[in-house]
Amino acid sequence: MRPIAALLLAAVLGACASTGADTPPVPEVTPRTAWIVGQDGRAIGQATFTEGDAGVLIRLEFSDRALSPGWHGLHLHTRGDCSDFANGFRASGGHLGMRDGVRHGLMIRRGPEAGDLPNIFATPAGPFGAEMFTPHVTLIGDQPLRGRLPLLDADGTALMIHAGPDDHATQPIGGAGDRVACAALTLLP
Repeated sequence: MRPIAALLLAAVLGACASTGADTPPVPEVTPRTAWIVGQDGRAIGQATFTEGDAGVLIRLEFSDRALSPGWHGLHLHTRGDCSDFANGFRASGGHLGMRDGVRHGLMIRRGPEAGDLPNIFATPAGPFGAEMFTPHVTLIGDQPLRGRLPLLDADGTALMIHAGPDDHATQPIGGAGDRVACAALTLLP
């Protein structure tokens, strides 16, 4: 290769590398913790949400026998309101990210909704926990960030736990059944 051609090629490759710069990291955000309440309104555990560059890590910690043993569906709902526990936590609204063209389910074409999460398993006895990551949401601001929906908009978000497992395909909630526990994530600590 001629020296001038080699210099031009190096300049072009260098320019390509610099124009494809990584997006800046997301600002540091203090993790947020919310009480998980059961159907009687009493705390049965905690949910901690931690922002990362590519999404949010959710850590769940439950007290002894907090949920019935077995698998439970888990979703993020549009409003951070768990006050109507006697009415099945209906004030929390529907799944986060429900919209035309997007379907419920982690394993389905045209899915998932931003609020779809993996199932958790409750042990028959003793405290237990779970941890999951979702690339579809953020704790930063009240507007979407890099395509991720905000958890802390004006009315917050609820983490909802269902009586049974989510099959990640059946509409609208994967056959997960009743809402049995809820954690309200809001702007107020």
